[in-house]
Amino acid sequence: MSVDMNSQASDSNEEDFGVNSEEEDEDDGGEEEDPGDIAGYYDGVASDVEQQGADSFDPEEYQFTCLTYKESQRVLMEEVNTVAAALKVVPSVAKLILVHFHWQVSQILDRYKSNSSLLLSDALVQPSSTCKSVTAPQSLQCGVCLQVVRRDSLLALPCQHSFCKACWEQHCTVLVKDGTGVGEYTASVFVNSLIVSLCFLQSHFQLQLCPGADCPMVIKVQEPRARRVQCSRCSEVFCFKCRQMYHAPTDCATIRKWLTKCADDSETANYISAHTKDQCSKCKHDFCWMCLGDWKTHGSEYYECSRYKENPDIVNQSQQAQAREALKKYLFYFERWENHNKSLQLEAQTYQRIQEKIQERVMNNLGTWIDWQYLHNAAKLLAKCRYTLQYTYPYAYYMESGPRKKLFEYQQAQLEAEIENLSWKVERADSYERGGEGELSASDRGDLENQMHIAEQRRRTLLKDFHDT
Repeated sequence: MSVDMNSQASDSNEEDFGVNSEEEDEDDGGEEEDPGDIAGYYDGVASDVEQQGADSFDPEEYQFTCLTYKESQRVLMEEVNTVAAALKVVPSVAKLILVHFHWQVSQILDRYKSNSSLLLSDALVQPSSTCKSVTAPQSLQCGVCLQVVRRDSLLALPCQHSFCKACWEQHCTVLVKDGTGVGEYTASVFVNSLIVSLCFLQSHFQLQLCPGADCPMVIKVQEPRARRVQCSRCSEVFCFKCRQMYHAPTDCATIRKWLTKCADDSETANYISAHTKDQCSKCKHDFCWMCLGDWKTHGSEYYECSRYKENPDIVNQSQQAQAREALKKYLFYFERWENHNKSLQLEAQTYQRIQEKIQERVMNNLGTWIDWQYLHNAAKLLAKCRYTLQYTYPYAYYMESGPRKKLFEYQQAQLEAEIENLSWKVERADSYERGGEGELSASDRGDLENQMHIAEQRRRTLLKDFHDT
């Protein structure tokens, strides 16, 4: 469970640098929620499962704070003042040193005590200021937006091309959002005027700018790790370390490789997948879509179904055979990755139906929200577990063969089996409710809640053993 230690919003009368303060007070409820997604399925479910006796240890627990832009500015200025006082330098020089060392204050102070000259040299600090305000411009017009602005609102690089502060801020914002960065030299040029420029946030090892569209919030952590964080303003969920979609148990570098590969090979994978698994609609034979095995005897075969069988002799075969084997392996993992993604979308529709049915029953005085919350929580937990399962396949694809991979594949198969059991029971409960037969029996409800406990335990066990190890 992610621990959201959201800070209180600062005084709305203060003016945020580079942020329209009026936007922060606007209601974000104008955007409709994507019906193909289950928002916030981490919220509230874990505590509900723990009350049923599940292991209270959560490998995803991660403490973070959501800061407004003003609050992040204060955090930066406090560290600037600390370093400036300790090193006996002006704040502009302290900022350059902090940027160079990613704002690791304790490391800077230790290195300064050890060798102050080497510290300043490594940080490429220049005592003289290189920030040049345009003191005698020929025009008071910004070269980008063409707006007429005050003389002291124009800033220039040494080339003397002058632009207004707002345009510089927008330029830096785009660079940071794209992951390009603005560079230490550019940051040093505006160190006095753009105190909390986004380049400073980007370089701070404990801060991340929310990747949500037009969101000014900043996430602060004590220990930067590849963990799930959620913005309190726009509800964007992402990995703190790479600012991409949360991807446990796969690490940031691996998921980046996997998504790149999927993008490069998508047409090949889609074509082969579409033309190699024709289903029979006449005999109604139940089989596993993953491996085509008989579903009736499939319960004990999940380990084989989710595990790719490597060809030990492939290194001795032709390059063409090796290429075919590489594609076969990729398609094995890609199909499972895609199938679980499709399952998430279908289960989101089930979740939506459950939400509507609960609302209808409550409105008709057929029980309270608490009476039906178990079904709501079951659908959310199913999405949570399947989301984790989906990201186990990139992890397994790049994993080297050996005892550790066998253990991972075994735990992956166990999780998959319990997720499919939970999925079946959620669908059954949903069909039962839609059939107008009333609430599930106490026995069936207890069976569903017990399955929730088992599935979440499998998920936590896998993450505890393989996430960030």
